[in-house]
Amino acid sequence: MRSSKIWDLPLRVFHWLFAISIIGSIATGKAENWELHERFGLTILGLLLFRFLWGFIGSETARFATFLKGPASVFQNLKDILGRKSAPEKGHSALGGWATIALLFIPFYLVSTGLFSTDGTLFDGPLAHKVKFETAEQFADFHHYAEPVLFLVLLSHFTAMAVYYIWLKKNLIPPMITGGDYEAASQDKALSVKWQICGLMLLAILVGAAHSLTLLKPALF
Repeated sequence: MRSSKIWDLPLRVFHWLFAISIIGSIATGKAENWELHERFGLTILGLLLFRFLWGFIGSETARFATFLKGPASVFQNLKDILGRKSAPEKGHSALGGWATIALLFIPFYLVSTGLFSTDGTLFDGPLAHKVKFETAEQFADFHHYAEPVLFLVLLSHFTAMAVYYIWLKKNLIPPMITGGDYEAASQDKALSVKWQICGLMLLAILVGAAHSLTLLKPALF
């Protein structure tokens, strides 16, 4: 047996940048600072594109195939939590896997609708000029409708963290900072340092590419 990391470095960097960007997008939206709101949104878009790819080429715990499990596993996981059973888990639990998908999907929906949105006067999304004005206004409505859903998903996330900490005596935050450790069988393949560096480069490239969408906006003069 040997020690291995639960979460690889690119995934951890993604996680904290994603959290900061979500908070930033909410704060700038409430302050009606649309330029910064757009920047946070584009950062989220690049991060989500990275996370989608990393869900196929990242480490074992980062891959969708590892943590997306069927209803039986989900119900068993819920039963274990209610019974205060906390089996050692390498990565997401069955419930946590689907919660992760919700945490990724809702922001992706918000970013996608925001790209084509207009407020009708002061600010347009980077791709709002690609659709009719009335359609861009509808996208803005769709964007705003999803805000309560985002808050609900975030509340569920924080509630789950509190349940794990108080009920199951497990702190989920430190492993997402340090990577955590688990006893891996000798045949398990750890993600190489070179591949993790490639992952960080991919993340940076995709975030940069997302921000370049602002170049598609029509000139004002």
